[in-house]
Amino acid sequence: MYLLAHRGYHAECPENTMAAFEAALAIGFEGIETDVRVSADSLPILFHDRVAKNGEPVAALTRKQLSQLAGYEVPTLEEALDAFAQCWWNIEIKTPAAASLALPILSRYEDSHRLLVTSFRHDVVLAASAHLSATECGLLNAHRPAALNSLLHAALDHRNIRTLVWDCEIVDADMLRQANALGFRNAVYGAKTAYEHQLMREFGVHTLITDYPRHAGLLQ
Repeated sequence: MYLLAHRGYHAECPENTMAAFEAALAIGFEGIETDVRVSADSLPILFHDRVAKNGEPVAALTRKQLSQLAGYEVPTLEEALDAFAQCWWNIEIKTPAAASLALPILSRYEDSHRLLVTSFRHDVVLAASAHLSATECGLLNAHRPAALNSLLHAALDHRNIRTLVWDCEIVDADMLRQANALGFRNAVYGAKTAYEHQLMREFGVHTLITDYPRHAGLLQ
């Protein structure tokens, strides 16, 4: 089971920062999950929340303004990819506007970097698949579909969409086996306890995106 650091390792530094990414790789994570949004000055920034802590939308703030509010320098997508070229990057694209900036950038890195591009916006995943023919793409899922085929129908004609990313709370062994049988790899986020981390191993999950390296066996 591969281990990705959810927004970097942020026990002692802010999430989605260069320091959090460096710390994650230093303790043994194979890669990093991060989030791309767009700032008011049209930069692809790595920031999870839709709204800043002052109540303003992130999209209405420049990178400098958001950095001042956050108390740290908010990185851009290119800065992170350049700084950690050997890292396996799971790039979660938050919005279509973010995709319009991120996909041309990612196309310049797909031959040199290992990338997994995901989104809860499945239309964004389809666009990423068409734009990034050499990059694996994945469908993020916070809700369990009534039938797995209904989720996978749009992806079947896209050969580089073969990863499903599930909330830990909605997965079970049967559903994961069904996805595997149809040629899809399973990734899971949201595991919080040592038991849940072990359960994901027993379920045969391909990739675990976690905030808890100790439960994943990276820290003693």
